[in-house]
Amino acid sequence: MIEPDSIVVDAKSGLSGAGKSLSSSSHFSRSNENLQIYKANQHKHIPEILAELSKLNPKVQHLKFMTTLVPIDRGIMSTIYAKVKPGIDEMAILNYYHDLYDEDPFVQICDDYLPDIKSVIGTNNCKIGLTFNPVTGYLTIDSVIDNMLKGAAGQAIQNMNQLLNYPVTAGLELTALAF
Repeated sequence: MIEPDSIVVDAKSGLSGAGKSLSSSSHFSRSNENLQIYKANQHKHIPEILAELSKLNPKVQHLKFMTTLVPIDRGIMSTIYAKVKPGIDEMAILNYYHDLYDEDPFVQICDDYLPDIKSVIGTNNCKIGLTFNPVTGYLTIDSVIDNMLKGAAGQAIQNMNQLLNYPVTAGLELTALAF
């Protein structure tokens, strides 16, 4: 549905997503009231993303991936841009996403809005919103997670559930924290 060489990912991460090692960039006096790009063009997730994308389309050879540290404690918002192939409309894209994720208890497709980080804090959920600009032909995908739960911790619990034949949601049925 998209041109494989047009993918641009702009990921914004809270401080907890920048790693556990102390660094000058993670100190409060440096991170507060500041935005910082880090690991430009060399982020460890680039090969992982490409491996997954190549399963869907072997023609995906590269993508532009940029990460920005934002002054929040937790959460990741990834905004992805891609050029849509001619003849593909927003409804076809939305239907594709629903086909992929409607059975997943931890992924919600936001049909008519773009999600924000606070809507997933304290959950193992990923919310995905889509918007298509028919003038430019670009699709914008916005995904948000609480990286403290949807990251390695939530994945570990989901893997344990699968291994022990527990319901996939066992131990992960948290609701969003009230803000």
